[in-house]
Amino acid sequence: MKAAVKTAEGDFEIKEVPMPEITRPDYVLVKIRSAGVCGSDLHRWKVPVPASVGRISGHELAGDIVAVGKDVTNVKVGDRVGVDSVVPCGECYWCKVGQYHICPYKGDIRGKTFARAFCEYVAGPSSHVFPIPDHVGYGEAAIMDVYGTSVHAINRLDIHMNQKVVVIGAGPIGLSLLDLVNVAGADGIIIDIIDHPLEFAKNTIGAYATINSKKEDPVAKVMELTDGRGADVVVDCVGGGASAFLLPQAVEMVRRKGIIGMVGMPSTDLNLHVDWRKLQMGEVDLIGVSGFYHWGNDREFQIVTDLLSKGKLHATEMITHRFPLEKINEAFTVAADKQGTNSIKVVLDS
Repeated sequence: MKAAVKTAEGDFEIKEVPMPEITRPDYVLVKIRSAGVCGSDLHRWKVPVPASVGRISGHELAGDIVAVGKDVTNVKVGDRVGVDSVVPCGECYWCKVGQYHICPYKGDIRGKTFARAFCEYVAGPSSHVFPIPDHVGYGEAAIMDVYGTSVHAINRLDIHMNQKVVVIGAGPIGLSLLDLVNVAGADGIIIDIIDHPLEFAKNTIGAYATINSKKEDPVAKVMELTDGRGADVVVDCVGGGASAFLLPQAVEMVRRKGIIGMVGMPSTDLNLHVDWRKLQMGEVDLIGVSGFYHWGNDREFQIVTDLLSKGKLHATEMITHRFPLEKINEAFTVAADKQGTNSIKVVLDS
């Protein structure tokens, strides 16, 4: 089969690689129809990391079931499915207590992973595929992974009606979170430094307010929008080195007894100048958000599937660019240049 394989130069080459096989009775073989380009993929794209050479990456995917193991009962050949790609080990403490999203070994044990989306076929456990109806496109289903993280953020940060929620970062994660903030009945305020995604947030998703932090003071504007009290919840959806100034801003704009959520992955070497006294004296909760798993009795990925099927999300509008697998480097170039291309979400179609 064809696959986009990372080279030592930090680009992808299309190569012929062996077809994956159903090696376990609960496994399925999926023909990939669409795969999303994630921000984490972009971070590693041009970095010539030797360990990644020859690796097939990509973890946002959807496609068709083309073969099933003898013990598979939840799907059949011909089913259209979205895929929860990162598979936990199933053996550590966290997996055994049902918190598999924080499994320290997920995707690393015995090759148990669906996270090889930039190719034609992938095999993995049937418990991680979710049937989608015919009216849901493969591209939309592929980015359910993005929305899954945002559903988990809504759950973990207890976002609900009549709140003022600030989302920092209008990338795909931030926009998907804004989408779900609206579903939850809260008022979403979104901050970025590029006008195009902010216009999308306002005109398509229906943001309560948008703030370009290059043009106005985001803290002052949030205080104005919340009558001086501060936001109920502030969520950093950027991460990286930007968290060095975004987290201190979040502390400034959150209310007493409020919540700060960390969805974007911050750098490990941040030198933070945070008002720690406000965090303590105001009893502000700082909460990490990682991946997705269960909300009550339901898997959060299934919740996204249901919302998408009911037309409650703006996944279709989020996809601004599509490329064939053979043009993966062009797709990454477009995804990386958000200001020049007005890209929001880039998808590869096989």
